[in-house]
Amino acid sequence: MGAIFDKEPADWQELEEMVHQAFSEMGYVSNRSHKIKTIRGSVEIDIHAIKQSTPIPTTVLCECKYWDKAVPQSVVHGFRSVCSDSGAHFGLIISRKGFQSGAENSRAATNVHLMNFADFQKTFFEEWRIGAFMMLARMRDQLLPVFRAASGLEEYGLDLVDPNLIEGSNPFKKYSIFFGLDGSYSNFFIPRHSFPSTFNDPRGDPRSLFPVTVSSHREYLEIARQAVLEGNQHYNLPSKYFPELRLEPRTEIGEERTTPCSHSGTATAMR
Repeated sequence: MGAIFDKEPADWQELEEMVHQAFSEMGYVSNRSHKIKTIRGSVEIDIHAIKQSTPIPTTVLCECKYWDKAVPQSVVHGFRSVCSDSGAHFGLIISRKGFQSGAENSRAATNVHLMNFADFQKTFFEEWRIGAFMMLARMRDQLLPVFRAASGLEEYGLDLVDPNLIEGSNPFKKYSIFFGLDGSYSNFFIPRHSFPSTFNDPRGDPRSLFPVTVSSHREYLEIARQAVLEGNQHYNLPSKYFPELRLEPRTEIGEERTTPCSHSGTATAMR
């Protein structure tokens, strides 16, 4: 079973941010420090996530406890009431130090689940993998005009991409992470190939080809994210398929860089 992240959270803020990020990548509308209304009044929840793509939208409440002690039964009992009073489909309490005796009995026969960070990743990895696959498909579609332009196609190709920007480059090799046979994302996010794997680094100067070795799903996703940000900037494409392009790229094209997300591992560029 894979992992969503390559590191453990360093503090309570990072624990919340990583859980929030995971739900967002799964396709949920996820918010931190979110106030909800219950029949007993307003309550602030660490993570509030709704998956709206399901026939009946699924609401998840999550409390993150980066404490130096086990979570007591009273906290579980109180959170159970919040989940029930708010109409959430289920609730999660993610604890760094586990749960005190009796906590499991407090959540028995309820929609509340108790887990540590590793359990959270194991429980949601398959849903995250599908969500990441859909993100990668949008990244591919965002760069599709580059491939069409390189093939001499006018519509959704040369009508969007300046031919001078393609001259001297081979997009099919540079961006094999999206369109190639061996490095294509479908080989890793529809389980077939395992890590580590080496393919052309899609980041940096589109005219330069260097191999990069990737050791996890997280590294793969973050390299792809950086590549589409840089590629979109270089080719001046309309941000049509990948809304995350509203974010500024972490580095300029051609600069020294590491995998951009602070929650990822470090891919090894063989240069």
